Amino acid sequence: MLKEYHYDHLIRWPKGERACVFLTFDFQGGEDVKPDKNGVLNYEMWSQGEYGPHHAIYRLLRILKEENVKATFLTCGAIAERFPEAVQAILDHGHVVEGHGYNHEIARYLPREQEDPIMKKTIAMIQKRTGRRCYGWRSCTQSTNTIELLIENGFTFNTNCFHEELPFLWEKDGKLLVELPRQPFGDGTLFGHRHGEYGNPHHGLETWKAYFDELYSESSVERPKYIPFTMHPYIIGRPGRTLALRGIIHHMRKVGGDSLWFPTGIELAEYCLNNVFKAEADKLRKAAG
Repeated sequence: MLKEYHYDHLIRWPKGERACVFLTFDFQGGEDVKPDKNGVLNYEMWSQGEYGPHHAIYRLLRILKEENVKATFLTCGAIAERFPEAVQAILDHGHVVEGHGYNHEIARYLPREQEDPIMKKTIAMIQKRTGRRCYGWRSCTQSTNTIELLIENGFTFNTNCFHEELPFLWEKDGKLLVELPRQPFGDGTLFGHRHGEYGNPHHGLETWKAYFDELYSESSVERPKYIPFTMHPYIIGRPGRTLALRGIIHHMRKVGGDSLWFPTGIELAEYCLNNVFKAEADKLRKAAG
């Protein structure tokens, strides 16, 4: 039986930081925009998604380099297949590529026998393009089977839940998966996804500042916080909107300084497994035999 375990009282960051900031980008294109029942493709919707791998990704990589922060790019298998040069650019800048479905499938509608092959196909394509299999995953709206499938397929972390504020463990038969939760303040909320006619980057930045400031004000070395940001190249990477990304990095550094840790997803998940949760994880494995 699948179970979840929470050890909030054990969480401490590596150098006594007050907060961990987790920057993620869901890297997709127009894969999920399909022709309608009459065979007509909504070209505008498809094309907005395609802006991500054509242009936005390179703007974001430049900004992240200038700001000296690392991020996790949860990447659709089809993006890795169609845009190997973009995936290589992510790696060349020192970031990490993880999985985000193959064609950005809406996983909550998928039966297990369809979701599992998609996961395996994504693993294989990302490994082909990067030389490393992906160990992290974010579905587009996960199914009731997703967590078990991730465990069965050897993943280290999932990052899809909204009901918790700190990392926790999933366990089944002694096999463990770290959950790195999300908050509903991503760029899709601030700017819309493919409608894109609204969203002021100055207002978005103020929303992100308020989000960060409240969590940071509640933090301490003994009770550190976890502050995730969910973004998409085709949204936040549009000209003008990057003001919000650069602005929140500047603000966090001004407020938090050296008391912030900016890990990639795999760095964070492995730290939780091998340090924060180690004793409890060992107990769970032992109990399962």
